[in-house]
Amino acid sequence: MMISIFGYSPPRTCQLIGFAIPVMLAALATPLMGLVDTAVLGRLGSPVALAAVAVGGSIFTVLYWCFSFLRFTTTGLVAQASGQRSPDSVVLAGLRPMLAALLGWLGLLLLQQPLLWLALRLLAPPAEVARLTHDYFSARIWSAPFTLLSYAQFAWLLGLGKSRQVMVLQLLMNLLNALLAVWLVSVLGWGVAGAGWATAIAEAVGCVLAWRVMLRQAPWPQWQQALSRSGGRAAWRQLFAANIDIMVRTLLLTVAFALMTRSGAQLGTLTLAANQLLLQAFMVCVSLLDGFAVAAEVHGAHAIGAQSRNGLRLVVRRCAWLSLGWSSVLALGMALLGLVYLPWMTPDRQLQQLAAQYWSWLVVLPPVCIWAFFWDGVFMGAMRTAVLRNGMLLSFAVYLPALLLLQGLLGNHGIWAALLVLMAMRGILLTLAWPRLRDSVGVNALSGGQ
Repeated sequence: MMISIFGYSPPRTCQLIGFAIPVMLAALATPLMGLVDTAVLGRLGSPVALAAVAVGGSIFTVLYWCFSFLRFTTTGLVAQASGQRSPDSVVLAGLRPMLAALLGWLGLLLLQQPLLWLALRLLAPPAEVARLTHDYFSARIWSAPFTLLSYAQFAWLLGLGKSRQVMVLQLLMNLLNALLAVWLVSVLGWGVAGAGWATAIAEAVGCVLAWRVMLRQAPWPQWQQALSRSGGRAAWRQLFAANIDIMVRTLLLTVAFALMTRSGAQLGTLTLAANQLLLQAFMVCVSLLDGFAVAAEVHGAHAIGAQSRNGLRLVVRRCAWLSLGWSSVLALGMALLGLVYLPWMTPDRQLQQLAAQYWSWLVVLPPVCIWAFFWDGVFMGAMRTAVLRNGMLLSFAVYLPALLLLQGLLGNHGIWAALLVLMAMRGILLTLAWPRLRDSVGVNALSGGQ
């Protein structure tokens, strides 16, 4: 906790690194689940199975990212309540998103068939891919309640600065998913459906374990008391207003990735499978990029809760430099990873050669994407969600014509170039909005800023 008896004290650089490393490792769990599914199915030598996981994964990405406000707003609210040293507010800030997650779960289960039908019509995969996608979706949809609850649970723990606990939970969940995927797909021969069930079971176990950790931070009587006070209309209006902004921002981002999948499908099953291999590697890279963004989100929210402008400025400056250096390291790492990643993921030589043609985009993307993710963290911690919504609206308005134009001119290279345009626009627009946020935070007389 960054509050002392003398007032707010900004985190040192080593503290930010110590916080960010577990966040990165924890964030790796989600893309690694998809990576494990892709690797296990890729070893079967079937581009159709890989393409089905690509389509199915895109559907769940869109569905679940529509609820990712449960993670983004919760972390900022909890961190600000922690900065204000208000234990009751900390518990309430976690309880309301968990109740919203249960409502979201009910909606997804009731609408699963219409949602699948609509997704397949929009993504328009080949018939043989659509059949396997249905199997994957029908298995993995049962993880919906646990996935949504875990968004709020892990965000609550991160808001309290418990990044190491989140890391352990995510790594355990990912290990279980890997073991189940190998057993269900390779041993029992369940195919694509087995990959879906492996992910669903692992997420259910992770949700239960996360709740046990939360009870250690706040015992059950505190949650019971908070439940009786969770119905305040003003607090729910504030939560849902922020959530709508985040939902718009996230929905457009996920639609952008879904359009990439659709555009790849238009170029054939082999191109779609190649892009799946690349996207899985990109999502792993994104998870690693997000570490210092979350550090800026949590520690920036602590500073805002304590009304320390100098503290916020120092957090942002230190995290920005760390983000710049780390993204450069990741770009170099992606350049080297391409030599071993594709042969490991699939034995299909034709698929390896096709994917290798586009690998250079994964080297260029990290230093560009980092600023979009970094400023996302800063503004989410500050709960300035309208800025994120508006920046995404403008960026998406540029992305759509860029995708159509560049795909027509450059084929699959154009699809990846359009993603670069989207991320660059977001980073530029959010950078321009920073001075207004900085100047809006009051100066605490006891601030520890230097």
